[in-house]
Amino acid sequence: MIKEWKKYVVTLAITVVIFITAIGISVWIDDARVNNIRSLQDNMSLNIISSETQSSLLKDANCSDIFGSDLATQLSDMGDRLSFMESTGHNNDADVIKLKQYYYILEIKDYMLINSATKCPLRPTTVLYFYEPNCSDCDKQGDVLTYLRQHYPDNIRVYSFDYSLHVPAVITLANINKVEKPMPSIVVGGKAYDGFHSVDDIIAINPKIISDRTRIVLSPHFDDAALSLGGLIAKSTHSASSPIIVTAFTGTPKTATTTVWDSKSGFKDSTEAMTRRANENSNAANTLNSQIVNLDYLDNQYRPSIATSTLESNIAADIIKLIKNYDTSTSSMEIYGPAIFSAKVNHYDHAILHDAYMDVIAEYKPRGIVIFFIYEDFPYAEEAGAPKVDIAKALRSNTPNFSYAPIYIPLSDYAVSVKKDAIQAYTSQIKAMAANGLDIVPYTTDWTKNRCKGLFRVPSACEVVYQVQK
Repeated sequence: MIKEWKKYVVTLAITVVIFITAIGISVWIDDARVNNIRSLQDNMSLNIISSETQSSLLKDANCSDIFGSDLATQLSDMGDRLSFMESTGHNNDADVIKLKQYYYILEIKDYMLINSATKCPLRPTTVLYFYEPNCSDCDKQGDVLTYLRQHYPDNIRVYSFDYSLHVPAVITLANINKVEKPMPSIVVGGKAYDGFHSVDDIIAINPKIISDRTRIVLSPHFDDAALSLGGLIAKSTHSASSPIIVTAFTGTPKTATTTVWDSKSGFKDSTEAMTRRANENSNAANTLNSQIVNLDYLDNQYRPSIATSTLESNIAADIIKLIKNYDTSTSSMEIYGPAIFSAKVNHYDHAILHDAYMDVIAEYKPRGIVIFFIYEDFPYAEEAGAPKVDIAKALRSNTPNFSYAPIYIPLSDYAVSVKKDAIQAYTSQIKAMAANGLDIVPYTTDWTKNRCKGLFRVPSACEVVYQVQK
């Protein structure tokens, strides 16, 4: 009997310990969650105040300052943070609701600022998006608008509003534009469109979202643009003009020479190598529906000793000449250059092109709207530790006078397939990499498919670029 009594006491004690431990863990998790939300709220409040000040300063600014500022990126970032709070079950928290209400007022102020810039020939298309919680079509509509915002950042501005909060200014904006339930509803060009609308639907409503744009991708060597941004280039078929791939190191030595890399690629000498590689590049460009420009500088393996500063300066001058050919008072341009990482995971030519590109950004004064981006240079980005490593932080440490806002570009299965086909055009480079133990085609495809794993509500492959902000 005593033994039975002791057994019950021990069982009770163990149960109490487990119960108290469970409560303690629950409280700890809840406290951590609350602290995380408070941290987000503090950051949001500071960003909102900063953005409101920017909005006021931009009222009397010129067109380039209005549309080339990072205010739109900051607003998008704040919107993404609020979406995160909603997705983690805090859409009914009083503090979150208060932040959303203030954020909506700031969105409306920015919307009025853009619409008042009538003197500017390149005003972006504004889209008002009204949604409600627990609405499946609203989730899909949000993904479509995120796609358009990330893919055409200087041609479209999206303002999102939770209609169910009944914020007076939001209700007034909805009434002015004749928005009616059920949600979702979008307003484009002052006209309301109820229900879900796909990417193609919205582009059909206003084709300017994808027009009047020149996209230039700076590539160190013939295959780098396809490896790093082949998906984005493939998606550029929506644009009014074909994207332009500018490759820096494409020259042929006057005296034929044989290098280890060329031998691995199957070439007898540099003359055969550069001729064949140029042909491979043309085939890849056809696959990507892009134009090509070759700057004809010698690859590092062929290059005689030359001051890096001189080479960098010459390349920067050539890039500026190219930009000026397309840059007018009515032009809209995007330019993409490679990132730079530590010397251990960086090719010498890539570093030179990166530095030349940063020189261009620092000194060039655009006539139209010119937006500069840094792309994640593959495979060096993966070798540098992305996505776990903060690439934007690494870029800031190299050039602290700029900041870098990440933009995640979702890619369809079709875009990934075109990117894969373009990479396969570089047969000689695939062969050389295989000799080094690297099967580059599946390696790149897997990276593209997994780079943004868990970031999108609808799982998607992606490429990542960073908008350069002065």
